[in-house]
Amino acid sequence: MKKIKADGSGVSFYMPHHGVYRPEKATTKLRTGFNASSPSMSEKSLNSIQFNGGLVQEDLFFIMVRFRKHKYAFTTDIEKMFRKINIHPEQTCLQRILWKKGIGKPIKTYELTTVTYGTVSAPYLAMGTLKQLEMDEANNFPLEAPVVLSECYMDDILSGSESIEEVIELQHQLIEMFKTAGMHLHKWCGNLPETTSNLQEYAFLESHETKALGIIWNPKLDCFLFRIEQQRPTSCTKRMVLSTIARIFDPLGLLGPIITWAKIFMQRLWLLELGWSDELPFKEEKEWRRFIDSLEAVNNIAIDRCIVIHRAESIELQAFSDASEKTYGSSIYLKSISALGEVKVCLVTSKSRVSPLKQISIPRLELCGAVLAAKLMKKVKEALNLQLQLCIFGRIRLL
Repeated sequence: MKKIKADGSGVSFYMPHHGVYRPEKATTKLRTGFNASSPSMSEKSLNSIQFNGGLVQEDLFFIMVRFRKHKYAFTTDIEKMFRKINIHPEQTCLQRILWKKGIGKPIKTYELTTVTYGTVSAPYLAMGTLKQLEMDEANNFPLEAPVVLSECYMDDILSGSESIEEVIELQHQLIEMFKTAGMHLHKWCGNLPETTSNLQEYAFLESHETKALGIIWNPKLDCFLFRIEQQRPTSCTKRMVLSTIARIFDPLGLLGPIITWAKIFMQRLWLLELGWSDELPFKEEKEWRRFIDSLEAVNNIAIDRCIVIHRAESIELQAFSDASEKTYGSSIYLKSISALGEVKVCLVTSKSRVSPLKQISIPRLELCGAVLAAKLMKKVKEALNLQLQLCIFGRIRLL
């Protein structure tokens, strides 16, 4: 940012800001939050008059599914990505803040000169910059181009390959390409013992756990873990139930049966016509407390990240679906066979829907499950982009 002398003339916007303290973060524990949605004296905010640019980044589901197909995988992120992208000088007047260095110190006016988190256009500007970087440097870094387009979610990169040599070359090209834009990649983490043993050269962190787009990944065990911390509530309300369900982050549907039960329970509360702050009836409260206690078992679940056997010669996707009176759903499995005849079958993803309140016949709900399976299969095929020998659709029996 730059200090200015504000004389009150011309168009300007002052953004309120505050500190956000997150002690669990390994690097920046205290971050600044900017509120560009706060209305000014004209009753308009900066965000209310900005174009958001539309969605330009890849879907999180696609990136997570692709991350599971690599034998050797790694994660990294772009250090202070937004702060590496300049705003046009004519626009910085819309990013003013007031600041003083301490109690009793004079208040000074500054203008932020880079893309600011909290403005509605920030994600579009950041991803648009990365796409332009990929277009400019595609010929110089051929391995890196597909990564920016399909394996980058904001400032996080999740990628990998079938060979260690290619992963090392990919890492080298990523570092060099982002250097051309003045950006630095850090927090490298991977399941590559040959590279993690040489930290000085490859700068991979030795970490037992890291976050991969919100999901805990243990690179040493190469599996996904879940950490759900639930405190036994003193009172149970519909608001508290919904808040608990929302905290279970599962973009791949690996905890499908757990979340499905919670959705069915929430539907029951709607039928009881309870207010958000109303206490749950005795029967429902007892069920919910039993569910909260059982969530601790989720912390013992470990699911393999890699779903494809090394040097696979045959790969097929298998979709299953079924329905009951309360819910319908689908799951996708990947079966891979190596040249030696070794077989590996892994759950790729699952999805479920609670049956509508209006009673529908079981055959129609089964058809809904089949449609859900077809749509889910299409998404998985597009995300994996593998040469498949077979796609199978079948039925499973829901209890």
